[in-house]
Amino acid sequence: MAQVDRATREDVEHLLARASAAWESLPDVQRDFVQWDLVDQLAFIEEWPLEEERLERLATLARVDIFSDSQRARYARLLRVVADTRPIVERLRCA
Repeated sequence: MAQVDRATREDVEHLLARASAAWESLPDVQRDFVQWDLVDQLAFIEEWPLEEERLERLATLARVDIFSDSQRARYARLLRVVADTRPIVERLRCA
């Protein structure tokens, strides 16, 4: 593992926490989406690319191998959640 300063490690923690929360919340979002007003629905769809960017930043960090063992495990779990829930995003975009 590369030498990692504390700020970078904290950034990884923040990215993992935010990404995990967003992707794990998708089943609830899907359930409630039709009850949201149109503005909130559009905001979700328009802002979702920020989650995709966060995921790409994590992928970049994973490629340079700066994750701790626990971060690597959390990232692997996140990728499984993404694989399971990505169809929800696609359905919501088409709704």
